Amino acid sequence: MNTKISYSFILKPETNRSGLHPVYIRAFKQGKKTEIATSVALQKDDWSEQKQRVKKKNRAHEKYNAILDAFDKKALKYVLDHFIQEDTPLTLGQFKDYMLSVGQSGESFTDYILNYLNQNRSRLKLETWWSYKSQITKLLKFKKRIAFADITEKFINDYHHYMLRVLGNNENTASKSLRSLRTFANISMRYGYMKQNPFRYINIKKVDGKRDFLTREELGRLSEAYWQNKVADAKEREILRYFLFACYTGLRYSDLKTLNYSSVLENSIQLKMHKTGYLVNIPLTQRAKLILISSQNNPFNSIFRVYCNKVTNRILKQIGRRYNIPKKLTCHVARHTFATISITLGIPIEVVSKLLGHTNLKTTQVYAKIVDSVKEREMSKWDKL
Repeated sequence: MNTKISYSFILKPETNRSGLHPVYIRAFKQGKKTEIATSVALQKDDWSEQKQRVKKKNRAHEKYNAILDAFDKKALKYVLDHFIQEDTPLTLGQFKDYMLSVGQSGESFTDYILNYLNQNRSRLKLETWWSYKSQITKLLKFKKRIAFADITEKFINDYHHYMLRVLGNNENTASKSLRSLRTFANISMRYGYMKQNPFRYINIKKVDGKRDFLTREELGRLSEAYWQNKVADAKEREILRYFLFACYTGLRYSDLKTLNYSSVLENSIQLKMHKTGYLVNIPLTQRAKLILISSQNNPFNSIFRVYCNKVTNRILKQIGRRYNIPKKLTCHVARHTFATISITLGIPIEVVSKLLGHTNLKTTQVYAKIVDSVKEREMSKWDKL
């Protein structure tokens, strides 16, 4: 059972620089207390201890009492909301953070962020800009109008629960949305629209999600379909072509879109990765070279006609079903395939990391964890003792 927070208004015995006594909210829970300053300060004789309000003899009593009423109303609602929800006990720290947002801007948080994104569109990568826009759309499904003062720890936890239970998001998808919301909150604090950091006590989880990849046999099946011209439709053939190229090189979808022949130097690809800006040099295998040869050698044109993500993934899904591959094929599956097969073939993980353009070896080590054949091969060395 929750232990409810109790609170009252008090007049501090100490005076401020103006010689006035400030009014505070004093909150108690289980023998502990915290105090929150209001903007009200007055002479000691102008305070009614019994009514906990400013006496009428003070010229600004209506204004001051309206401020205290706003604090009182907000505190009561917040305490009762948490008292009803026994699974989310309210702490004194959370109560204080929430009460400090009284008087915080009531303007629309989402309108402000959308305006900020539009003003800074040229500074953001296109994919990042669209991702942030989609996160705002998702947020507005949870609540139609969101003010700056609404962004509290409880709001964040409720939104997290909504994504998992109502939208059916997995933990990583929900965490990505929370990280975007945290970015928006940081922007709002930077420009003075929010006073407190609502993410102060929030721990955003990141779990190892399922990474689909093709086995060598499945990759061979798709490769055979391409080279033996079993895929007749021009759009399907082109999508399968750059999907296979990604399997052979580990390139991301965003890099496939901008790849042109000026990046092909002798027997390797040299390019700055779109996502990280990391410069990579990827030696070309025979299969990757054959795919490049199948295009006209025009150094000013893109190597592939890359369709939008939605079309690409829809076509890949159809191809996967046709060739009995029980996995949700995407361009990122191709990148996972390159990583896992490279490790299976015995390529050192440090080399794979460089080829993928990872700046941290830990990112690449995720692939080593999911390749059981490598574990079996390495453990078999014990049998040679």
